[in-house]
Amino acid sequence: MNEPLDLLIIGAGPAGLSAAETAAREGLNYLVLEKGTIADTIRQYPVGRTLFSTPNELEMFAGALQPCREKPTREELLSHYIHFVLDHDLRINTDEEVLDIENLQANGFRIHTNRDKYLAARILFAIGAMAHPRRLNIPGEDLPKVHHLFVEPYAYIRKDALVVGGGNSAAEAALFLSEEGARTTLAIWREDWENRDPKAGAMKHWVRTPLEKEVSAGRLRVVLYKQVLSITDRDVTLTTEDGETLTIPNDVVFVLIGSDADLTLLKKLGVKIEPGKLTQMPVYDLETFETNVRGVYVVGHFTHARHIKAAIDVPRRIVPLIAQGLRAEAALRRGDEVSSTTR
Repeated sequence: MNEPLDLLIIGAGPAGLSAAETAAREGLNYLVLEKGTIADTIRQYPVGRTLFSTPNELEMFAGALQPCREKPTREELLSHYIHFVLDHDLRINTDEEVLDIENLQANGFRIHTNRDKYLAARILFAIGAMAHPRRLNIPGEDLPKVHHLFVEPYAYIRKDALVVGGGNSAAEAALFLSEEGARTTLAIWREDWENRDPKAGAMKHWVRTPLEKEVSAGRLRVVLYKQVLSITDRDVTLTTEDGETLTIPNDVVFVLIGSDADLTLLKKLGVKIEPGKLTQMPVYDLETFETNVRGVYVVGHFTHARHIKAAIDVPRRIVPLIAQGLRAEAALRRGDEVSSTTR
């Protein structure tokens, strides 16, 4: 068992890094546990991808991220976050997964990982929302050729590729595959294809414009689908908006229909969960981000403050409140100890 911590942070994405740096400035004894790598979600973006956001929406401090172009690439952003960790000597254990958490009530929490055990007075979940890719739940989805993550197109030149999904990730994957020589089909719902409202989740115009050029050139096929029925080694069967059943040749499928956070530990601790617009999310105080379980906090992509800028800003507001509460508790304990010795 290690020395008791003031704050244990779960997750080393932008929110977790921001919380760690703030905890260090507040003089807290903290530790970040990350089951993958630093900025693991960013690392899983497609190789060479240019981010949708400008530096001011992604950087840890103003002016710190200076990409070669207007918007940073995946690699530039990863380097920015990693050097933030190195420059501030943040305490982060990567490849260490939290397996269980015991609520010891007044004595804080006991955390069990795949490597060690810890005691902590407070816990901050900064776990992101990419743990569980959503599935079609159809025959053949477990075949090796089916992927729920797109990294690069180069293995699929002159192969029949199907991308299922209506968001930017699916559109980007279809674009990259088509541009790099795959015979690509994008299966997308009509409402997603016709959506032009950025506030309603429409694909970014700098993705749609080249995507439509690929369609016009005959290199990319768009199918307005209703349901994917089955996947086999050689083909995929789906139904269209018009009620037609299509069976198309296929070598690889990318199912990119979103993902969900892993709320298992939060639920076990008794944190209330509510349905969100697209997925479940924890219930928390909108000022402190503390859940209904005292001492358990949430921040980042699986909360309502889900964009990277908010994920960075919120810990800088709530970690000082956590530190203030811990100092107040310590003062009360000292007062009780003085009272008991003077009786």
